Amino acid sequence: MAALLLVDATASAQPRPDSCQAQIPRSLANALTSAFPGYRTPLETDNGPDDIKYSQTHGGNGCLGVATADLTGEGKKDYVVGLTATRGSTGLAIIALPRTGGWRFQRIRSRVENARYLQYVDVAEPGRYDRKETLSGSLEAGERKSIDCPHWVARVGAVESTSTVYCYQDGRWSHVRISE
Repeated sequence: MAALLLVDATASAQPRPDSCQAQIPRSLANALTSAFPGYRTPLETDNGPDDIKYSQTHGGNGCLGVATADLTGEGKKDYVVGLTATRGSTGLAIIALPRTGGWRFQRIRSRVENARYLQYVDVAEPGRYDRKETLSGSLEAGERKSIDCPHWVARVGAVESTSTVYCYQDGRWSHVRISE
């Protein structure tokens, strides 16, 4: 009887799998670490505990570093990934598109590359996205005042701050900075 209790206690002590790692196929993880040396795939704990809890209480799984949707309108599962530096606190935001025999990557600007713990990636539904009115200055390369995207968009930003949505149209990525 005691042996049975010991086995049950050991089984229940197994760590919960990381919600970010569980979403990334092995082929993508390998391709990302090869293409972006000095960075690793995200872990749930790359973000702050309050931000993880907020995600979980609002229907998310606690991972702010991986999101998936059909971003190109090709009927494939595309990925938005927030990579984490192996040293320091920097991060990169990447869109990963599956291709025959591998992956194609598009680096996107998150505006918090120096603070990965504040960065999140997400996807948003098709629709119209307008530049935040309070933003001053001219548009940067690839930026638009407004985008009407016919399919899902990649979204990257800093927790509790302005975010940027990326839309793939006519063979290229365009973006617009929006408010939360």
